[in-house]
Amino acid sequence: MNLGVINLSVEFGKSYSEAFLKNGITLTTLSIEEFEEKIPTLDGMIICEDGKQDTARTCSILLNLKENASTYVWVFSSNLQKIMRTVYLQLGASGVVSEDYEPEELRLTISNNLTKSKVRNCCSTDQSKMTGQEKAEGEEMELIPRNHSVKINGRKEIPLTRLEYKTMELLYQHKNKTVAYKELFEAIWGEGFNNQNYRVANLIFHLREKIEEDSISPVLIRTVRSKGYMLSLET
Repeated sequence: MNLGVINLSVEFGKSYSEAFLKNGITLTTLSIEEFEEKIPTLDGMIICEDGKQDTARTCSILLNLKENASTYVWVFSSNLQKIMRTVYLQLGASGVVSEDYEPEELRLTISNNLTKSKVRNCCSTDQSKMTGQEKAEGEEMELIPRNHSVKINGRKEIPLTRLEYKTMELLYQHKNKTVAYKELFEAIWGEGFNNQNYRVANLIFHLREKIEEDSISPVLIRTVRSKGYMLSLET
């Protein structure tokens, strides 16, 4: 695997670099000026920022990637502001992690996601020949309460965490309708909502990683901008 690293006001620490390198993951340092031309050679990117100084530049990079490329990108942030976590996820970040992440935890998070992506891409080669209509008509979902799992199109059960299953259950009950951030938050965590969209967004991110063929371009759990999420299924 080859990851690009953009250092803004924060350097990607030596302990983090060593965790990646000793597991065969190459890190390539990129500048803001050159990262676009290097994208085809990368499996993913890490933006290292100071949340108090670099938000504008981080948003600019994420917007550029969202409009011009389909690549995994993580934001590694010191002084992370809670509201910006949600903004980065909405702009297409695959994940937002703070400096309290252990090096091996970060390495596993990123490498596991990239490995899943490669497996999905390999397995979906034949399916990519289907038309968009055939795909839409074929999407069926079965929730399995006793196992806290889900089946998509009758395939292998996908195990979910307790919170992930509660989320899927609520979305399924309101399939093809928008479920607001507030409703999701209060049903999942059982406490009052205080504009904590980022917690819902992170949970949805992990769900998509498990159930979507391509979590960057999800077709099952759709974002309804500034409102919430919708489970899109054929009725």
